[in-house]
Amino acid sequence: MENKLNTSSIPPWYKQFWPWFLISLPGSVVIASIITIFIAFNTQDTVVVDNYYKEGLAINRDLSRQQHAEKLDVRATLQLHENKIRLYTKTTNTNADEKLLLRFTHPTLSDRDQQIALSMISSGIYQANILNLSDGIWNVALLSSLSNWEIKTRINYQGNQTTYTIR
Repeated sequence: MENKLNTSSIPPWYKQFWPWFLISLPGSVVIASIITIFIAFNTQDTVVVDNYYKEGLAINRDLSRQQHAEKLDVRATLQLHENKIRLYTKTTNTNADEKLLLRFTHPTLSDRDQQIALSMISSGIYQANILNLSDGIWNVALLSSLSNWEIKTRINYQGNQTTYTIR
């Protein structure tokens, strides 16, 4: 009696599950790497700063402006209603600015950033129109050019009438 292996009942390798499973593991890594390279070359990171040295110097300048605001005890209440901004300021400084600069910066999307010049309508009260401000987290900075101070805060804007305090 001869014991022969019946080779006609075993299908070829390309019709079996396990070779394709083992090929698919490194194949999926190759496809994911190609997709990652494509995304890296075709998108731009807006959070990274090109000139970090100048940004570092600007941070130091901002800190001195914030320290000056603390000395003057500058405080502001910001009211956002539809497309209007009204700002009420309180300070120990007797020199009142005719115009203040209000800066809205989005934490990750720089194309949504806005700078708004506020005009004084009466003593300590400023007003301006605002462009469409989308809902979400915003960094808000109020700057004075005449008195050389700056105050900052972070707000969660939800599109309805809201009041925020800036210190």
